[in-house]
Amino acid sequence: MLFRRQPETIPFREFMDGKQTDGKRAKTGVVVPALFPVITPENLFPIHDHDFSLLMIGVGSITLAAFLERGLVMIGMTDMAEKVAGCGRIVFPVVVYGAVLWLFFGLGGL
Repeated sequence: MLFRRQPETIPFREFMDGKQTDGKRAKTGVVVPALFPVITPENLFPIHDHDFSLLMIGVGSITLAAFLERGLVMIGMTDMAEKVAGCGRIVFPVVVYGAVLWLFFGLGGL
């Protein structure tokens, strides 16, 4: 025969006053800062960091070129859209490979 534990009932006023019943102590937790870093907008988007700024400029330029090409096609300027796409076929791979090499050499790898 299994015995079921009855749930402990604490009066609301005692709970809000912080009084403990049955002499139980509340457990205190310890937060280790290395495992839980502070999450702030400055930490998520460190604009003052040159590498992050360069990354944002690269992502923004690729996105801008894609929207520009799409917009040129929509308004009927397909010859200009082909020129933008042709420039992107040469410039973007060079930028990506350069960024990868910069990352590897910047981290001390290779």
